[in-house]
Amino acid sequence: MPHVLLVIDQLASGGAPRSVLKLTRALLESHIRVSLISLSDRVGLPIPEGAECHVVAFTPSTRWEKLHRYKIHARRLDDFLSSHMTPLDLVVSNLHQAHQVVSRSSLAKQAWYCLRSDPWQELLSNKRGWRRQLKRHKVRRLYDNKRIIALSRTNLESLDRIGSQPDATRVIPNVLEVERIHKLMEESVAEPALQDTGFCLFVGRLNFRQKRLDRLLEGYLASGIELPLVLIGDGESKRLQQEVTRLDLQDRVWALGSRDNPYPYMKRASALLLSSDYEGLPNVLLESLACGTPVVSTDCLSGPRDILVGDLARGLVPLEDTEAFGKAIRDVIDHSPSIEPNHISPYMPETVSAAYHELIGEGPCKRHSGF
Repeated sequence: MPHVLLVIDQLASGGAPRSVLKLTRALLESHIRVSLISLSDRVGLPIPEGAECHVVAFTPSTRWEKLHRYKIHARRLDDFLSSHMTPLDLVVSNLHQAHQVVSRSSLAKQAWYCLRSDPWQELLSNKRGWRRQLKRHKVRRLYDNKRIIALSRTNLESLDRIGSQPDATRVIPNVLEVERIHKLMEESVAEPALQDTGFCLFVGRLNFRQKRLDRLLEGYLASGIELPLVLIGDGESKRLQQEVTRLDLQDRVWALGSRDNPYPYMKRASALLLSSDYEGLPNVLLESLACGTPVVSTDCLSGPRDILVGDLARGLVPLEDTEAFGKAIRDVIDHSPSIEPNHISPYMPETVSAAYHELIGEGPCKRHSGF
């Protein structure tokens, strides 16, 4: 049985850890042994049955350790690996800290480095002048001559924009667990008022910097529709309320907080809205389509343009065009686009696991004797 190692910053919260655990389940179902290493002791998400999970954490206690934290952490990782003698057939490093640590470890040449967000937006967009040039140099040094997995082709375009020259690249999206979503979406919603009423829906962190909730509210207002806007998620709730008040939307915007199961809301919604400045691959768009609900999204980096193809592209709007956002909301609600099986088939567990089987078949640059 092939053995895959997935290294990640933490397994406590967030879209990326959850996506890695979905990938773990898909690989296990396709008869691949999976080991997980969390580089933090933050492990709160349920680990799939059959997977091995280990913690190799390091917290610097001095200024010197902080300056050399990735190198020290890499040594701890190597020490851990050397005490486990099972060969590895594939190593995938996920998220920026894991990339930094693995690139300094004995796994550096063997590993594939998975970009789970847009590298330009995440690492360089908030830098200017010499700081941007310095960061660009660091990013190039990290990813040059490495083997890169990206969730979307636009992730790779951003890496090319930075000037990085990987040794090899693959586009392999996140896993969409359609059967599980279809089962969960049949549950009831907690709010009786939403049982039989159409509404627009946002699901995600209440975050203004990335998710641009100001744009969401202004686009919703520009749509002129009478349906309420429902938001599911935690975060900057106080600022959200201030924006709602500023736009005089108190009676039309409902912030429900977090929900363990958002899929019944997705199934009942008239449209799901995403207003982000950047994403990695927005799972919420795929989940909404799996529930049979159309979406309206900014054409941000990265992912929406890969997902919203064919008739679904009517829901794709320019980043800074609030009027276009509102118009697309009206259009999608009045004339719902057809959601076809081919829109979600590339993200099915068997499709994604097959892509990882191909990586295993190619063979690593150098098999590691540990773990």
